[in-house]
Amino acid sequence: MRKTTMIKWAMPLVAGLCLATGCSDEDNRYNTAYRWVAIKEAADIWDGSSCNKKIVLEEEQTSDTTLYVSISLYQNQAAPSDCTVDVVIAADSLQKAIELSATENAYQVYKNALLMDESYYELSANQITLKAGATVSDPIAITVHRGALLKDPIRAENENAIFVLPLQIVNSSSLVVNEVVNTLMLMFQLPQIDPTKPDMTDPKQEIDGMQLVWHDEFNGTGAPDPDKWGLEEGFQRNQELQWYKKEGNAEMDGNGNMVFTAKRERVENPNYEAGSSDWKKNRQYAEYTSASMNSSGKFTFKYGRLLVRAKIPTDMGAWPAIWTCGNWWEWPLNGEIDLLEYYLVDGKPSIHANFCWGSDTRWSGKWQSYNRPLEEFTANDPQWTDKYHIWRMDWDEDYLRLYLDDELMNEIALSQTMNGSGGDSNLEGAYQNPFSNNFEGFGAYVWLNLAVGSNGGDPSDSEFPMKYYVDYVRVYQ
Repeated sequence: MRKTTMIKWAMPLVAGLCLATGCSDEDNRYNTAYRWVAIKEAADIWDGSSCNKKIVLEEEQTSDTTLYVSISLYQNQAAPSDCTVDVVIAADSLQKAIELSATENAYQVYKNALLMDESYYELSANQITLKAGATVSDPIAITVHRGALLKDPIRAENENAIFVLPLQIVNSSSLVVNEVVNTLMLMFQLPQIDPTKPDMTDPKQEIDGMQLVWHDEFNGTGAPDPDKWGLEEGFQRNQELQWYKKEGNAEMDGNGNMVFTAKRERVENPNYEAGSSDWKKNRQYAEYTSASMNSSGKFTFKYGRLLVRAKIPTDMGAWPAIWTCGNWWEWPLNGEIDLLEYYLVDGKPSIHANFCWGSDTRWSGKWQSYNRPLEEFTANDPQWTDKYHIWRMDWDEDYLRLYLDDELMNEIALSQTMNGSGGDSNLEGAYQNPFSNNFEGFGAYVWLNLAVGSNGGDPSDSEFPMKYYVDYVRVYQ
């Protein structure tokens, strides 16, 4: 009998791999008549019975996994002479399996397979030696970086993605390797992103031909990055009830969130003036605190894509927002874009997506607004309020489009957004277009805040603290 070597661990799927490597059923009938060189994993979790080793990753298990691979002869016979084999990455074999997944049931496991990038693993050696007289070789170690795999942004697009490391033994020095069963597919199934938790994957560097130019993943702890964000203080807009604080109401939680916390707490107004007609001064106290931050003076952009993943509070009185304003000219001549506002319309909590630019009256804007009652979202998904959602703005020289979870909410042709006089034709920004212009240095900055009261409704009977979770902010151009 000729000494043809084979891989012992492939028996259950040998026919499937046979197709991938081009062997025939006739060849396969005689596999058991040959002597085998068997690759086997030394780890207890693998029984040596299959050439597909599938590991399902879990979100919290980010430590490295190390697998050990060795070779032996069929039925652990002693090797008649020294034998070395090379260990290579069989990218071509995996590609064949992926192509066959479209037509062959045996290959369905490869439907969402991806070749594992070399940054995700390390091999301790590229050659295995079985010594003369030995029944098993010393193993080589395959270290897989689970943490890096879990952060791969493909998870956000392909919830069934599997990374495959196809190991193959070739170039035997003294025994013949059977090519029917010489490839071990190490498969790592990525977990689906939990819609109720922050997305811990890294951002994609390119989307639709646009590059990532600015982002914050909020992966730290404590206050927001002062190089990216400034915090407001005091009473600010819309006769809202909260006093914005610079400390204690907007902090990263260590789990990938920027958490805006609205609290029921009394703060004395240092600007109080009894009898003043100014609402910012005639309140001696604020009964609520919250936070508002923006990238003004730190980052602006013109044209591109803005993505924000967030989970919003929907209690009565809550008014969370994601919006932008232009960095030149007074409001609304500078242009306002509301990717998200959540407040009441005719007594119904509603999701808003709006555009605003300057009219002929000072501090009064022209609006193209859209709103949809929250109950329409929760009717389709009763857990809607427990989940994170992605608000998106696509902006070019001709159009602005606002999306919620890839559903178009509002769009406008920028030929319609020319400012009026603003009440005074000498004002900067009068008769200019805040969303489409050629001014160098003009752009929009990003704003995130959680207001209380006013359009949000009466918070008296709501539970506090209210929390608004922002998972990430990303800008592509």
